[in-house]
Amino acid sequence: MDASLYKDAKVSRGLTYHYFYSPATAGQPTLLLLHGFPSSSFGWHRQVEYFRPKGYGLLVPDILGAGETSKPEDPDAFRLALLAKDIVDLLDAEGLDKVVAIGHDWGSIIVSRLANLYDDRFYAYAWNAVGYAPPHPEPMDIDAFMEFLQTHTGNPRYGYWKYFEVDGSHVLCEENLDSFLQLSYPETPELWNEWITPAGKTKQWLEEKRASAIPIWLTQDEYNTAKETLTKSGLKSFTNFYKAAVRSLNYTYDAKIPQEAWLIHKPALYVAATRDAACPPALWKSTLAKYAPHAKVVELETGHWVQLEATDRLNAEWEAWIEGLNLRGAAA
Repeated sequence: MDASLYKDAKVSRGLTYHYFYSPATAGQPTLLLLHGFPSSSFGWHRQVEYFRPKGYGLLVPDILGAGETSKPEDPDAFRLALLAKDIVDLLDAEGLDKVVAIGHDWGSIIVSRLANLYDDRFYAYAWNAVGYAPPHPEPMDIDAFMEFLQTHTGNPRYGYWKYFEVDGSHVLCEENLDSFLQLSYPETPELWNEWITPAGKTKQWLEEKRASAIPIWLTQDEYNTAKETLTKSGLKSFTNFYKAAVRSLNYTYDAKIPQEAWLIHKPALYVAATRDAACPPALWKSTLAKYAPHAKVVELETGHWVQLEATDRLNAEWEAWIEGLNLRGAAA
């Protein structure tokens, strides 16, 4: 991604966001791309390389705690309603009235709150791997949730959340960064069934300094960039996404969102990763059926990193869906 197109903007609560911005050519919409953990804006570089020459506008921030964006140490700063307002502030900074919001992983969760709180600023929404997450106006009980998932899906799914929620968990990740990255970007998606989803296994992987081959869908240069980015940024702030969730810092905000706003009325796309051990499509599909039954669902036989594991197919699916929105000529 062209380093000269990166900018910095201070949002209304005083934090600074670092982001890539390439304006749309006449008649094309702007795409807002929100990454997840432990990625950065660079994680979308293959999509930027595909859509930018076609004239699409692209606004691609390092989300809070990542890359060169501010890194608050207080988990309170990572409440989803606050993160959504930050993103709207970036739209305002670039004079963008409406955009297409696209997310992956935690970026998908932020897109969900943008839909609930600022629907008038978006043409449509796309979720990748992680689907639409409606407000949850009750405290989170991570153990009960994992027990529910074990009972209904045969896998507790969220064991890694329990590790990242612990104060100081970032230290072991940073001290064993290659081991951490090779678990985060697994050689095969099934590795997560043993080492990500059960409680205690992520910590064990890191303590034992386990290693795995770099997956065939990730180039050595991409791996090196991810490692360099995390070496500079660290993971202390970034893990606050998990602390905010597990410590129930969002539910009082979520409780204020009227139930009508839980429904998605705009065009929606969910790209399901059928081999994603942490985010099984069945759970997200059931949520979409309730809150966005009109959403288009595309299944890709990949693990969690759909934008890297099936780049060409994902780009084509996005483009066909976006073209179908008939946004050419719409104001940015």
